[in-house]
Amino acid sequence: MTDGERTPAISVVVPTHDVVEWVDDCLTSMLDDQDVDLEVVVVDDGSRDGTWERVTARAAADPRVRAFRAPGVGGGQARNFGVEQARGEFLAFADGDDLVPRGAYAAMLASARSSGSDMVVGDFLKFSALQTWSPTARWTGFAERAQGLTLTDRPQLVRNRACWNRLFRTRFWREQAIAYPSVPRSNDIVPMVTALVAARTIDVVPDLVYLYRERPGGTSMTAQASADAAVASYLTQELLCAHLLGSYDDDQLAATYWQMVLNADGWVHLRRYARGAQTRGEQSAVPQLLTELLSLRRTYTFSRLRPEKQAVYALGTLGEVELAREVLDVIGDGGTDPVPMDPVRAMRATLAAAGTGLLDERAQRGLAYALVVENVAGRAVPVDEGTAAELVALAAPHTAWFTSSVAPVERPQDRLARAALVAGDPHALREASRGGEPQVVQSLVVGRTAAQVELGLPADLAAGATLELRAYKPGRPETQRPVGRVRRDGERWVARVGASALPSEGTWALELLVTAPDGELQVPLVVQRSAVRLEGGRLGRLTVRGKGAGLVTVTLFRRPSVVRRAVRALRRRGAAVVAELPSSLNCPRR
Repeated sequence: MTDGERTPAISVVVPTHDVVEWVDDCLTSMLDDQDVDLEVVVVDDGSRDGTWERVTARAAADPRVRAFRAPGVGGGQARNFGVEQARGEFLAFADGDDLVPRGAYAAMLASARSSGSDMVVGDFLKFSALQTWSPTARWTGFAERAQGLTLTDRPQLVRNRACWNRLFRTRFWREQAIAYPSVPRSNDIVPMVTALVAARTIDVVPDLVYLYRERPGGTSMTAQASADAAVASYLTQELLCAHLLGSYDDDQLAATYWQMVLNADGWVHLRRYARGAQTRGEQSAVPQLLTELLSLRRTYTFSRLRPEKQAVYALGTLGEVELAREVLDVIGDGGTDPVPMDPVRAMRATLAAAGTGLLDERAQRGLAYALVVENVAGRAVPVDEGTAAELVALAAPHTAWFTSSVAPVERPQDRLARAALVAGDPHALREASRGGEPQVVQSLVVGRTAAQVELGLPADLAAGATLELRAYKPGRPETQRPVGRVRRDGERWVARVGASALPSEGTWALELLVTAPDGELQVPLVVQRSAVRLEGGRLGRLTVRGKGAGLVTVTLFRRPSVVRRAVRALRRRGAAVVAELPSSLNCPRR
């Protein structure tokens, strides 16, 4: 007891904004399912849907709930105000539409009291109406219990910067003057990095301590305004994080941080910027902020990105939103089928990206090969005379990009396109873009561990030639590899592709390489969807995906190994049980 008021073990600060459908479950998961002495400090940020009335009713019925109206606007100031009201020895945060598993706070509290650490971090899941998944499944930071760590002891902790799956000593939080900024997006990453840097020691519990609800639409507190505003807000906060972590002279921490930014958080926001609605009538702050952030990058981490991703970052620093969007389409961003760029725009995008100085020579060559060479060589219709002439002119100062292949196995048409660009020959470039006509596969039979492809080839194509089946990742022809010989079987031409010939899981497209005395020709393969037969079931090592009708590209999908599928299934099943009802939440250990 302090000044006549109760001093609970934990104060949970919960900002709310229009979450009437979920706030009861959120509060129940804390008040009924946690075996610790706690108070819940709810700070309502201008709800208009009945959330405030629901919260005040719970507060009237349970003295552990304290309800306040936020004095300002936004989730950041609501959390700060909640911290001011908190009376607990420890501090936790939760959002009003999420859930806390049974025993979560008890697990973190026991660790903090045992070790004396300033903060404790636990595992979490995300869930929606249709699925539950573990963002930490491939992280090593939560794999085992540990106490008394520093950030350099476990750099992976910097990958998780959410505020809700951890516990803080209230005295530590206040002594460090940690506060949430009033920004539209990403208002928790700077406070969390500040805490990670300032903490004398940190504990990790492998227990599941939080369930984050993914909600559709723009009703959540983190919903974006415009793409410009959202991404600019993120970048201002990420710059502060980069400076905070820059005080460490630790290569592993720097590599972990920049890999997370460039491949995950930063990449997600960059895509949003390229594909989102831009602020009208105002100059975007994103290019300058992105330039400042990338000036702090670890070069070796940036250079490990595939050249097309490096180009999207580079184009973002120039504000070239449309070109960046088109490069994303080439990548097949978001799991969509890759869409080739106009060849001239592809060349201009390459030149613009190279001009920023962000791409080293190797990346420039890789980008030119992916966007220009493979674009020209893989076209169904040859480039016209004007396009060929313009491409040759644009490439003339940079022929060094095209003198050699960047792919381990080069397609014949790619080789011809490179030679034409080096020679500055528009006619040869047009000829290089005349690939083989797509051949219709008569049948594709997919078994559990192998697939059989039956072709009906014209005599002039097959006569005296060696026929080889090759596979490649859609949108990434440099991944191509031989997977089987095509042999004559009576009136048919047949090839067999084993699952072991495909080196990694995922979708692989098939094409035919024809090697004749007078040269080589790459031939795309297509098939009528009705001619595809699945004999091994969808649980075999090989299967097919896609629901398109008519003629489609011949593809195979290699599934993960049995062991990996079993592990994933167990994780999904366990997560689904955990997320079912607040009152049945358990806190499993790995």
